[in-house]
Amino acid sequence: MLKFRKLKIKTKLILVVLLTSTIGLVLSGAGVIAYDRVKQKEILAEELSILARVIAERSAAALSFRDKPRAQDNLASLLVRDSIQVACMYDSSGAVFAEARRQDQSRFTCPGKPQENGEYFSQSSLEVYQAIRLNGLPIGSVLVLTDLKDLDYRLRRQMLASLGVLALSLLIAFLMTRRLQRAIYGPIVQLGNAAKKITEHNNFSIRAHKLNDDEIGDAIDAFNAMLGKIEQDKEELTRLAYYDPLTRLANRRMFSERLVFALENARRSGEQMGLIFLDLDKFKNINDELGHDIGDLLLKATAKRLETAIPETATAFRLGGDEFTVLQVGATEKSMTETAERILQAFGEPLILAGRQLSISSSIGIAISDGHDNVSSIMKSADVALYRAKDAGRSNYKFFHQA
Repeated sequence: MLKFRKLKIKTKLILVVLLTSTIGLVLSGAGVIAYDRVKQKEILAEELSILARVIAERSAAALSFRDKPRAQDNLASLLVRDSIQVACMYDSSGAVFAEARRQDQSRFTCPGKPQENGEYFSQSSLEVYQAIRLNGLPIGSVLVLTDLKDLDYRLRRQMLASLGVLALSLLIAFLMTRRLQRAIYGPIVQLGNAAKKITEHNNFSIRAHKLNDDEIGDAIDAFNAMLGKIEQDKEELTRLAYYDPLTRLANRRMFSERLVFALENARRSGEQMGLIFLDLDKFKNINDELGHDIGDLLLKATAKRLETAIPETATAFRLGGDEFTVLQVGATEKSMTETAERILQAFGEPLILAGRQLSISSSIGIAISDGHDNVSSIMKSADVALYRAKDAGRSNYKFFHQA
């Protein structure tokens, strides 16, 4: 199954057509042959039953008068039919009274005792027993034994004919599929090529060409419509993916990517990078007392002040709620101290929001890394420093130092 998945579409189409055709033809052919075999057995059994009945009626007098030559002549008349190998006549005691067999046939003999009236098939022969009656009373029986070589020969011919039909049908199906597969898989391949070009060149102006007015054509129309929408909204999607819609700062997703890049750059260049975690003191109280609208305005104002306070080598992010971070490259403890003090100074000025004057402050945690930390450890370090700053009071910052 895994190898089938790796095949090309045109190959899969050919295999599916040939496989389904083969299964259908084999099942139908096997059904026809099996049904014909059963019917031919029924016909053969009926024919031999008629012959046995005729011989039994003709042999009643010969058996009653113990006329063995006449009985043998009656049985020998059956050998005119090529498939009949042995004909036997039994008396009332079940002993063989007369028999007739082909000279070249030694493997078929008269059974020691006759069976009840009826037809008995074995793998290679058919035995038909018929009672001999005189004045309505049984005085013996006749056995006609024939091989099934005619039926077997017919079966072999049917199988050869079926195989010929199967081969011819598969050849026709293969040729037709080869001609039709382009119309089926061509648009799919063309659609895949268009998607591949879009991915390689990041160009959403590329369009797939519609070749057929079918389900694949509808899919191509939908694909092109999607490309048009993506092309129109690409800038908006990028903004939504990487920027916080409220504060317009870069969001958690961009922060995660930038943090990984900053750690790798610090490890390669030997320069340190600094990470600041900060949140607003008592922001929850402002939200609860003044409402979320005022809280949102406060977060917007905080984001603007934060961006103006940090140096060009730093980038501000909003992680969510009142949690903000700052990444600073080429960091030293001195430069990070200066950044933290500028942030505290920017937050020190009161804010006028919706006619109300609000004072805000922030707790700041700082961690510095030479690039040998991972994302989890550097964030944990900055978070520990933040809680140390909270414990020390508002408008405060703390560095993380390994104990």
